[in-house]
Amino acid sequence: MLIILEFGHIYNAMKNYLKILLLLILAGCKQGDLEFTQGGKEFSINYDNEIVVLNVWADWCPPCIKEFPYFNKLNELEGVTVLGFHFDQFDLISNEDVMNSLTKFDVQFKNLKTDPREIWGMDIPDHVPTTYIIENGEITKELIKPQTYESLIAELGLSQ
Repeated sequence: MLIILEFGHIYNAMKNYLKILLLLILAGCKQGDLEFTQGGKEFSINYDNEIVVLNVWADWCPPCIKEFPYFNKLNELEGVTVLGFHFDQFDLISNEDVMNSLTKFDVQFKNLKTDPREIWGMDIPDHVPTTYIIENGEITKELIKPQTYESLIAELGLSQ
């Protein structure tokens, strides 16, 4: 009888421990795997039913700056999400400096603070601007030249 009572206490203690462990795991999962320069977090899986256009840019790159209005406009389309990532975020620029550039150039799409290599398994691009088309969590195209709104629409297979 004593063994059964002790087993009951151990079982209840383990059950409570597992509940706490599960709650901690779930709480950690709610944070999302994408963090943005402008603040906030989301899950990359939330974009699986959309076309994600990842623009790797730099504030010292004139073609990148010229592209911003095209990406702002593209981001307004249904089913398309534009995300940016400053090239120098791979190693040396501060979040504050990136935020200042986003404001200066009127960037209206979200900029990743999270390194995109961790999410989509890409390499650091050799140059900027570089644009990645991502569908269902997979990179389907890499565009290594400056884009226009029209060229982006064509690459996405959309009609104007």
